[in-house]
Amino acid sequence: MFYAVVVFTMLIGSMNYNNNMGFALTFLLTSIGIISIYHCHKNLTDVYLYFSGSHPAFAGEPIRFSFVIENKSLYSRSQLRFGYNGQQETCNTLATDDRQQVNVRIKSTRRGWLSLPRLLISTRYPLGLFRAWAWINMDITEVAYPQPAPAAAPAQSNHSGHSTSGRRAPGDDDFSGLRSYRIGDPPKRIAWKRLARSGETLITEYHGGGDDQTWINWHDYPVNDPEKRLSLLSRRILDTELAGNTWGLRIPGQEIGPDRGATHQHQCLQALALYDAGNGLKNP
Repeated sequence: MFYAVVVFTMLIGSMNYNNNMGFALTFLLTSIGIISIYHCHKNLTDVYLYFSGSHPAFAGEPIRFSFVIENKSLYSRSQLRFGYNGQQETCNTLATDDRQQVNVRIKSTRRGWLSLPRLLISTRYPLGLFRAWAWINMDITEVAYPQPAPAAAPAQSNHSGHSTSGRRAPGDDDFSGLRSYRIGDPPKRIAWKRLARSGETLITEYHGGGDDQTWINWHDYPVNDPEKRLSLLSRRILDTELAGNTWGLRIPGQEIGPDRGATHQHQCLQALALYDAGNGLKNP
């Protein structure tokens, strides 16, 4: 609007003084403004957006949703803004057939499923006089784990006990051998000397001489507030996994057998995140 007022004022001045150079400059600036409308709109055409994944987080922390912006046209794109509710990432230059990753972080306020809100992609290219935009709606959800308690609390009852399985539980007494690294293995079990010599990441395994496996049980924490109990269970899961133990989870309506690793931890934390105090486990 300011640009239009300036150009209109120049037109009035040129007519008042009958100044040909003023007319020329006024019409030139008007033409530039009109042409910028076309280029601003064109800057968004043939731009494709793909969802590339998300990462769960604990309640109160931001959950990251990742996207890929791709330019399938013959012309490069500039000054693309992508984001949500004022939090935007800027893609300054997107060349022909180029792809760039952008992230959107949505803060979770409570445990459970978090739906991706409506996103906005916009541009003010080339002069900033006009804005072209498009709203993007994707049916995408990610889970927010219960916020873990500050420190692990000791079990209050015998329900966690230990349940016997057909395999030996890992301990720290007797060395049993080496195996390949798996995601979620604690750094303290990496064979660092072997890694320095050969470059191969191996894990040292020990047996403690028993057949017990740890169970993390809902009834270990007789707290009236279900959210507080879920918070304590989350902390226990993190501490037990960090210690490298094999463990399982028991909550009303669901039992997850003993295992360890990042996948097992995610499965159990998700079960806590979707737990409904009234009806047991929520369905995704």
